[in-house]
Amino acid sequence: MAAINPILAQKLGLTPARPAAQDAEPATPMRQMRCALGRAADKAAGFSVSVLGISEEDIDAESLIEGGPDGWVVLGLRDGSSAGLTGLFLLDQPLRSALVEMQTMGSLLPLSDDQHRVTRVDAVMALPFASRVLAELAEVGFGAEEFETAAYDIGLIDDLRTAGLVMVQGNYRIWRISIQMGGGEAQGEIMIAMRPKVSMVTAPVKDTSGWSVALRNAVQDAPAELDAVLTRMMMPIHKIEAFEVGQVLNLAGTTVGAGR
Repeated sequence: MAAINPILAQKLGLTPARPAAQDAEPATPMRQMRCALGRAADKAAGFSVSVLGISEEDIDAESLIEGGPDGWVVLGLRDGSSAGLTGLFLLDQPLRSALVEMQTMGSLLPLSDDQHRVTRVDAVMALPFASRVLAELAEVGFGAEEFETAAYDIGLIDDLRTAGLVMVQGNYRIWRISIQMGGGEAQGEIMIAMRPKVSMVTAPVKDTSGWSVALRNAVQDAPAELDAVLTRMMMPIHKIEAFEVGQVLNLAGTTVGAGR
């Protein structure tokens, strides 16, 4: 008797289906970034990208602008929490060239040391890739506890100096990602800066001057006038004119505890 094809047997229900293999590798930031960048490059520009390394640090906005790289494409990020920029997305010259080449010629040119200055066209052609990276990072849950990468609006910025004029002050998380492009020797680098979510809960301010204690003591001893209305009733004017001191009025349906 001929042996039964195992795949056919499984589809016919003759053998139990094997459980899907579980990926033992944890969802580390490195793995999330690798996955997001690979998808973004494929969908936005049609070429392969692999992550070689990723570094992370926290610095303030001023240091970010002063120490940032020159000659890179600068894209501004805004999350809507304020009028200024709350993040940056920077691409180095080799990556910029690769994105332009893939979108204009459909292939990568040989490496060249001669890189022209960043133009507005370069930035416009880098936008789809950067937007896709942010969307893919959100999809894989990258930094979800502190950042909402898909919530950012992204736009063109002339350079870092211009970005610094509209940058929200504070601390930023910075990732620098080195990548290999197209499966060859070409390498590029990306720099992403984002401002972590700011908690709206503020700690109560402790009064050390004693002013609040003095105010409370003064208010407690101050006289207070209190008027209470138990009920309202209507009667003829001649009865009101006949009121005498000590006279008792019958308040129908009203008790002393009714106002509690």
